[in-house]
Amino acid sequence: MTRFSRGRPLRYTVLLASAVAMAGTLGIGAVSAPVQGAVWAASTDSSEPVYPSSSPSSESDDKDTILIPSVTSQEGKFYLAVTDAAIDDIDSQKIMDAVREAVDGQNAKILLGVDKKPNKLKGASQLVRGMLMFGDSDALSDDWLENGKTKGYVGEGWIAVGVMLPESADGEVEVFVDPGRNVRETEPGSQDKILEAGKADFEAGNYTDGISAVAMSTTENLRAPLDQKIALSIVFGVLALIVAVLVFFGLRKKRRNLLQAAARKRTKQAEHWESSIQQDLNALRRIPATRFDVQPGNRSALTLHEIQVQREQALASNGSPTTSLVDASAGAGISEAQAQQLEQQSEHLSLLRRAVELARSLQGPASSSVKSWNQIIEQHRGGLELLVRFLDGDGAAQLDIAPQVRTAIVTHTDALDQLHERAKSKPTVQQAAELLEDLWVLRDELDSLMDGALAQAEAAQVKAEAKLVEQMHSFLPSSAAKTNDPISVLRTFWQDGGKH
Repeated sequence: MTRFSRGRPLRYTVLLASAVAMAGTLGIGAVSAPVQGAVWAASTDSSEPVYPSSSPSSESDDKDTILIPSVTSQEGKFYLAVTDAAIDDIDSQKIMDAVREAVDGQNAKILLGVDKKPNKLKGASQLVRGMLMFGDSDALSDDWLENGKTKGYVGEGWIAVGVMLPESADGEVEVFVDPGRNVRETEPGSQDKILEAGKADFEAGNYTDGISAVAMSTTENLRAPLDQKIALSIVFGVLALIVAVLVFFGLRKKRRNLLQAAARKRTKQAEHWESSIQQDLNALRRIPATRFDVQPGNRSALTLHEIQVQREQALASNGSPTTSLVDASAGAGISEAQAQQLEQQSEHLSLLRRAVELARSLQGPASSSVKSWNQIIEQHRGGLELLVRFLDGDGAAQLDIAPQVRTAIVTHTDALDQLHERAKSKPTVQQAAELLEDLWVLRDELDSLMDGALAQAEAAQVKAEAKLVEQMHSFLPSSAAKTNDPISVLRTFWQDGGKH
């Protein structure tokens, strides 16, 4: 937004004698800069020093006072300073409107001062020097005292322009351009274009358009490099963007590598599961079918029958689901869902193979059937040993369930001896189902006691050995089936059979 100030300007009043002495000491005059200060006028090209001065005041009657304009309007990087003597000869708002868009594309700040004769200044060049030395802008270089004569007085990133209007309409307008140290012409001779830009308007007495043309030409023909802080911020911003892009692509590549590694792992596992499935199917084909009559109320007979049903279903499928999954893994890659399905199928067939072998052995030759019966009985004895160790622990003997456990240890040991004798007599298929049911019922009682003992011990905060507690939990039906525990394998298919 353009900012206008028509109030009381900044004023500096210094006696003429003191000004002459100071100017003589400092030797302020026209200097050499990267783009030399240039002047256009019809009458004079003065290089005399500018004197300390003040802004105009209608109330001042000091004839030795030099008046320097203060900034009256600002639009972005464009600063317009007009004296009271010249304020009525130009339209400041129109000038600001004309240069608004042009200034946006310029890196340099432009200070344009306008004054009108008669005054104590020796032309537009002294007007510029006066604004630099005693004006209210920051255009003066910080090291002007040490290096002003050799490097110029205008600071980096600034362009100072002075326009001196004539006293009468038939007089000539003087323009002076003083670029900052790092300001360069867009092309050789560009600075002359600035001096000529408003000449026709000035000669016609149209000072507003003439000053606008000078300002526009300044933005077009002189350029300053981007401010170092802004340039650094852009550089750092670009670098940050590059780093972010690299990190993004790096993370994406890492994720892609992880996904590819996981896919390769699933493919390798799929090959293993397929091999296991094929081996189990081949074993099921080799094992002769065993028929068990369905005996209502006999859980063991129902479970053995369910095992044979699932065997026939597995063989009828010929492993076709497996083939499709492995084909997928060889192509685009096997998905997690497909891998999980294949794993579950492999585990189920492995368990089914064990169950079929167990069912076959229970009614097979004595050498194989006794081995399976002994395995069931030994697993049960192992559970009883866990209860004995549990009761030996601190505080366990005081639990409410302790007497039942002691009784079960004795009665189950006797029952196992009797069942073992029955197993050695080579039972028939029906007798084998009944013997299995008796062992299963006994195992249910053992599981119930063990589960109750663990629950009471936890409620009473009885500290049992951690490894013993882990072994007892592993023995219970809630844990996964184990191939060396026939009852745990049969339970799996009793749960399946119970759904039919």
